[in-house]
Amino acid sequence: MMMFQFDSISDFFNMGGYAFFVWASFICTFFCMAGVLIQSLVVSKKIKQGVQKEKARAERIMADRAQRKLKQQAKREAQDPNNIDNTEVFDEPKT
Repeated sequence: MMMFQFDSISDFFNMGGYAFFVWASFICTFFCMAGVLIQSLVVSKKIKQGVQKEKARAERIMADRAQRKLKQQAKREAQDPNNIDNTEVFDEPKT
């Protein structure tokens, strides 16, 4: 059979005369842990937003580069329509 430290629930809450210190420490610990949890959630949200902004920025940069490359190719073709585009160079297979 289980033996309890306190005879009644009121003795448990009274904590042998040290209730104020015991329950104050529990409340302080609870608020500190809640603060850490809230801060972690806020920081996590900010980090996720920053990653999304960086990803969108990288996509805009890549799209801009692709568009700029297409404009440069169109400009070259307009200047000399008989010019064959040799920008891609393939290595010959070595035998």
